[in-house]
Amino acid sequence: MWLVFRSGGEDGTTVEATGDRYVIGRDPADADLVIDDERASRSHCFIKDRGDGTAELHDLGSSNGTYVNGHRLEGPVTLSGGEFIQVGNTILGVSASREGAQATQVGAVPVVDPSEQKSPSGSSFSTMDRIQLKRSTKRAQYLSIGAVAAAVVGVVVAFAVVRGGDDEPTIPEIVDSVKFSTALIVAQRGGDPAGTGTGWVSNAEEGLIVTNQHVINGGETFQVGFDGDLRDAELLGAAPCDDLAVLRVENTEGMRTLELADQTELEQGETVVAVGFPGSASADANLTATTGVVSVTQTAFDLEGVDVPQYPNVIQTDAAINPGNSGGPLVNLESKLVGVNSAGITLLGKRTIQGQGYAIGVDRVKEIVPDLEAGRSQAWSGFGLEYVVDPDVASASGFLRVPGLAVTHVIPGSPADKAGFGDAPVLIGAINGEDMDGRLPTYCKALDGKKAGDSVDYLVQQAERAPERLSVPLGGAES
Repeated sequence: MWLVFRSGGEDGTTVEATGDRYVIGRDPADADLVIDDERASRSHCFIKDRGDGTAELHDLGSSNGTYVNGHRLEGPVTLSGGEFIQVGNTILGVSASREGAQATQVGAVPVVDPSEQKSPSGSSFSTMDRIQLKRSTKRAQYLSIGAVAAAVVGVVVAFAVVRGGDDEPTIPEIVDSVKFSTALIVAQRGGDPAGTGTGWVSNAEEGLIVTNQHVINGGETFQVGFDGDLRDAELLGAAPCDDLAVLRVENTEGMRTLELADQTELEQGETVVAVGFPGSASADANLTATTGVVSVTQTAFDLEGVDVPQYPNVIQTDAAINPGNSGGPLVNLESKLVGVNSAGITLLGKRTIQGQGYAIGVDRVKEIVPDLEAGRSQAWSGFGLEYVVDPDVASASGFLRVPGLAVTHVIPGSPADKAGFGDAPVLIGAINGEDMDGRLPTYCKALDGKKAGDSVDYLVQQAERAPERLSVPLGGAES
């Protein structure tokens, strides 16, 4: 297993973790990998090679905990490549091969506490809990139960001026025009940050903001930010199988509705701008912009990820879409929304991929968002999901040795909350009689055709208890 420093002065350095007990920590006398990080314990955690291309990560009773993809370890976690480990303030990317370790990854950077967590250089880390897309992701993922923290950061990037004629706006003018149509999204759990991303204003008068469902998946409560001003928000509706969600704020001051384009008028090669709040080296939450062209005006996203739906309508672009951009607007030179930034690919199999970002097409947005704005969630009962592909991980956490979907938190007032989800961590082993394999696409298949209000049969299990069936309707936060 290979580790790559993704923060601090060692950023980019690659090391190989081998053996039964490869210790990571601050003390040179005890650690195989020494980290210059005052928040790391002397012997913080260790990695054990399982001999099958995967490894196990164990915490060694560290004072600040060990995190994988933003989740604090409560037991051993399986590593198969693509994960991010947080030790103190140090971020380590995980790869199954040295070749993979050298690739730039768009994916699940851990989330940390912006008020306390600082990198060795003094900067905070920001994130969204997202993907590194590989066909091998069927093996990935783990179950962890505990609090998640998040940082809120960004960076101002320099843009080139793009002109197609004397009357065509410049990129800086476009960014300025959508500034108050673009929001920072902060998901919280137990009052602590649980992930960040971006959203855009679909109706300023009503205070409605659209984002990706995976941005809000880890939260129970939410805030949105405009120009540094954070405002409390409520979740109106979510559609995990289309990766869209709608939030509402009461304070609508300064918000501007973002006009929607017509996807059928989009042209291949047309200039587009991706706007949002991706993680970076800055400690501030600044709006960023990247430019590119439309690579494909409409296509399907069929890769089988663990926590990624199979989007039926996406726009492919070479504009950079980084962790934290998710849920933000992809706009054309008329400052109109053409897509919702949702995913990027850096690895496909073992091959490095460049310049492939994907945004949910605006025509699909027009089909889904009105229902969510009206409080009619789709294929959702009100809980956040964690994806447990490895049966051994489920067993180590006290569940049956089967893959499934872990539920550790719910939206207050939702059907899941009223049914008792969230009282204790549970593993969903089957939905409507269909066994779960720990992947979001399987969850979506089991709920295909179901509408808000329809009852769903969940086979759930608490740790060390026999499974039981719960019948819960699909709906929103106030269903």
